[in-house]
Amino acid sequence: MKHVTKIALLTLTISGLLVGRNVLAEPANTATDVNQKTVTEEPKKCDREAGKEKHLATLKTDLKLDANQEAAWAEWVSKIKGDTKNEEKHRENIESWANLPAPERMEKMLEFSKAHIAQQEVSLAATKTFYATLSPEQRLTFDKGFNFEHRSRLGKHWPK
Repeated sequence: MKHVTKIALLTLTISGLLVGRNVLAEPANTATDVNQKTVTEEPKKCDREAGKEKHLATLKTDLKLDANQEAAWAEWVSKIKGDTKNEEKHRENIESWANLPAPERMEKMLEFSKAHIAQQEVSLAATKTFYATLSPEQRLTFDKGFNFEHRSRLGKHWPK
């Protein structure tokens, strides 16, 4: 009896895999839904930079900066944005690292990590300097509206 059950389960598994293979093998453009995109269309890219700019503009509006704080704001924004060229260069080089020995790849990642930490230190110093120019009410607004996530993504708020 156990033998028959195993054969039945094996048959169901194989038939399920074959059906799944047939579904996956169907061309993508055979869908009947008119609104469905074809495979040839390129997906839209997420524009993080636009999102950062929008968030910074909202934060600036919410802070209600006076004329004396505008220069400090401009300096702070320029420093927290950092050097995106270095990150782009790193991403381009990662593929070329595939053929390197493991210790050399690790050295390159360590170099990038050190550069990233140096940028975070610059951002921290700039944030402390700018934060010192804010009033107590503005500091509360800044604390709620600013989130320093990995790679300077400004977007989500800290939990309230």
